[in-house]
Amino acid sequence: MQAAVEVRRQLLKGAPDLRALFKVTALLAKVLLRFDGTEQADDTDALVALAPAEAEQHDGLVRKARTDRADAQVLAQLVLERWMTTMPAVEAIA
Repeated sequence: MQAAVEVRRQLLKGAPDLRALFKVTALLAKVLLRFDGTEQADDTDALVALAPAEAEQHDGLVRKARTDRADAQVLAQLVLERWMTTMPAVEAIA
């Protein structure tokens, strides 16, 4: 949960620290993979394993996210959205 909060915080900064955003996005990917019973020690491997379809659609997004802030933000958003799908729906209090 803390990794997801940090990804969101980095995205809300407007100009996130590229390295910090990539690292925390990879950490969140590793957590999500662990929930599925998969372990990935390498950051890039975890990101590729988590979002292969998204990475293909975005032409090497994981590779470019290490050096390009815009791509890092897109990748972080994809991983954060994936994490959000694991959360139970909360009904509005009337």
